Amino acid sequence: MTTDPFFSGMELRHLRAFLTVAEHRHFTRAASALKVSQSSLSRTIAALERCVGQRLVERNRHVIRLSDAGEHFLPYAHRAVAAAAEAFDEARAMRLPLRVGFTWNALGKDTGPLVNRFEAEHPGAIVHLRRCDDDPLAGLTDGRSHLAILRSAPDGDIDFFRFRDEQRVVALPLSHPLAGSGTASLAQTKDDPLVVNVISGSGTPCLWATAAPGRPVVEVNNVDEWLEAIAAGRGIGASTSSTATLHPHPGVVYLPLADAAPVSVLIAWRSLDSHPHTAHFVAAAKRWSRSRAHE
Repeated sequence: MTTDPFFSGMELRHLRAFLTVAEHRHFTRAASALKVSQSSLSRTIAALERCVGQRLVERNRHVIRLSDAGEHFLPYAHRAVAAAAEAFDEARAMRLPLRVGFTWNALGKDTGPLVNRFEAEHPGAIVHLRRCDDDPLAGLTDGRSHLAILRSAPDGDIDFFRFRDEQRVVALPLSHPLAGSGTASLAQTKDDPLVVNVISGSGTPCLWATAAPGRPVVEVNNVDEWLEAIAAGRGIGASTSSTATLHPHPGVVYLPLADAAPVSVLIAWRSLDSHPHTAHFVAAAKRWSRSRAHE
């Protein structure tokens, strides 16, 4: 930090006053723009000139022009005020909640510990978890979320990394013949009517490559409708192990789908429209993911 007397008395208000005078080239109009009196503005400019040690403004009644020193000083004053504004904006943004969106599931049992660890590592940071059932990208599309927890790879200008994989499960009504089994397979469930969350679900008909043509599909819009349709015997559903943990239902049985590929859990964000803490959260999530993989 400098101890030069040049900086000791200078304040942003001095620079803003100088820039306003330079813009209007008229003390009356500059004072009006700043909502101060002309005498107050004159004192502020005089104080700045004392700090600089040179006359910056030459007056001819109310009309003024910048001195050679003032013209030379002008671009530096612009940069200083702009840099200060950017710093203040960044500091304010760092206090804004970091919104993490999800659809039917977040990160299961990892959600709370990861958020707590991140907030502990970044004092002042606040994470808001937002459920966005109406958007496959969990709020990234319209800016409701800075990051999103997804279970299918996004398209477009969105970055992401694989947090972990989750096992596939099948959700069955209590009346289903397989409900008492310890596991199920795609072949055993290929002909059942299928309940699909068309907004953000991962259990689509294409999971069953050998399913019969014309297989009945019941479309729903969120995980709650999905569970109620299955419990009512309208069909079966496919999801991931975290759904079984986070969304138990007295009328639904979850069984592992032994022959189905796992589902990747992704953390995604828009690289061009992110929060100042986005990169920090991503880094924390990557460290958490690596630590969990070694357990």
